[in-house]
Amino acid sequence: MIQFKKIAFGGFVMIGMFILLYLMTETLHEIQRSYQDFSPQLFFLLKMSLWGFLFGVLIEWRALGYVIKGHIHVSWLLLPAIILMVVVFIPWIYWAEWFGLGRLFVIEVLGKPEIHMLLTVFSGVLFIRSVGDNRYRG
Repeated sequence: MIQFKKIAFGGFVMIGMFILLYLMTETLHEIQRSYQDFSPQLFFLLKMSLWGFLFGVLIEWRALGYVIKGHIHVSWLLLPAIILMVVVFIPWIYWAEWFGLGRLFVIEVLGKPEIHMLLTVFSGVLFIRSVGDNRYRG
């Protein structure tokens, strides 16, 4: 029975990852359409960050399973995870508006969609690792 639960959970994670990849693709098309209209919709940018964050959480499927089972242990990684989450969930348009382009390297990095998505996925991985109980990892 335990083996079936592991397989079922793994299947759920894989299906969830494929669904999130589909949602990311659809959201990317929405973002591209909004840029063609010269009015980038911040909702689409936030939605893309959410899908990337959830994808990162699903990458750490073992830690997610332990969190779901109630084996929660908050580690020091939570602070960097929250800081990174705040940074990546603020759309890069705001960062450019606040600090201008060409001044800070960090702003230039956040303006690149690929790097922004990598940081968003990493924030999901870091977050779930920071609340998952390390004692149960194997």
